[in-house]
Amino acid sequence: MADVGIQDITKSFGKVNVIHGVSIDIKHGEFVVLVGPSGCGKSTLLRMIAGLEDPTTGTISIGGQVVNDYLPKERDVAMVFQSYALYPHMTVRQNISFSLELKKRPKAEIAQAVQQASDILGLGEYLDRRPKALSGGQRQRVAMGRAIVRNPQVFLFDEPLSNLDAKLRAVMRKEVKLLHQRLKTTSVYVTHDQTEAMTMADKIVVMNDGTIEQIGSPLDLYNHPVNLFVASFIGAPQMNLLEGTVERDSSRAGVFLQNGSFFKLDSVPGAPGQAVKIGIRPEDLQVNRDGQISAMVEVVEPMGSETHLSCAFNGNELRLVTDASASFKPGARVWLDFNAQKSHFFDVETGLRIE
Repeated sequence: MADVGIQDITKSFGKVNVIHGVSIDIKHGEFVVLVGPSGCGKSTLLRMIAGLEDPTTGTISIGGQVVNDYLPKERDVAMVFQSYALYPHMTVRQNISFSLELKKRPKAEIAQAVQQASDILGLGEYLDRRPKALSGGQRQRVAMGRAIVRNPQVFLFDEPLSNLDAKLRAVMRKEVKLLHQRLKTTSVYVTHDQTEAMTMADKIVVMNDGTIEQIGSPLDLYNHPVNLFVASFIGAPQMNLLEGTVERDSSRAGVFLQNGSFFKLDSVPGAPGQAVKIGIRPEDLQVNRDGQISAMVEVVEPMGSETHLSCAFNGNELRLVTDASASFKPGARVWLDFNAQKSHFFDVETGLRIE
């Protein structure tokens, strides 16, 4: 295991700056997920850790050693790509053992390493098959097996599950997490899927436009997003956001919405007259006859164990999660209330969280 240090990294392609002064400390054995929309720079950052791209400025260290001038093969990292990149003419056994054979390791050592990797990944019965005879999930496991036998200091995963169907992605998320629990190797994982980030990470790094928006545990980011971008990006269904103005005096406290509605709250952060956005998670909205919000049901999405509703509220869309046994139809009028203690408040001008 090894720690990974990323200090003041920038990256430019010609005159285009894609990474702007990024710093991350990754501890021994941590599973860190870089998440963000396409084009935010997360894969470029991963490729710089691997040595496939050179940083314009800043330093990258692995195990306390600055590796900026090291070739990829000298960094003792193993990378699993979105494409499986398997040799089609080789068997599973040959694909897994190829890197060790290049290093001219003893045959007994290679055989033992292949056997250990196949046991971990459940590939024992497929060792003599070629990739074309495997499913997508099995091919991805072979790609991970090829990384495991190298026994690297750091695993790097570049959106390894994005080519799989939804059911198989859920299975492989579990397998990758189990793999990390068994090997306890420092891992950096790139994805644009916030569900993968939330379910797999010890620590999440949310990136946007080449910068870091927030670093923290999955629950830290979910419960305490530092700004509107993180609040909107983390969580499915997405957080509801309503814009208004803070009112607070001796008689009442709350927020006037742009449409003239008033949300009465026991307490509200921010200064009187401040323009804010109230963030309400879909699970914190409830159907309540005495609720403050009158909305019209537009879309009903049965999910099995629960039902997702999309409602119209004075030009805003409100998403909420209800019990599966509840019956709603498009066009129905519902009254909604929300858990004020779990609401989030953000300054409209800066987008920052108001505590």
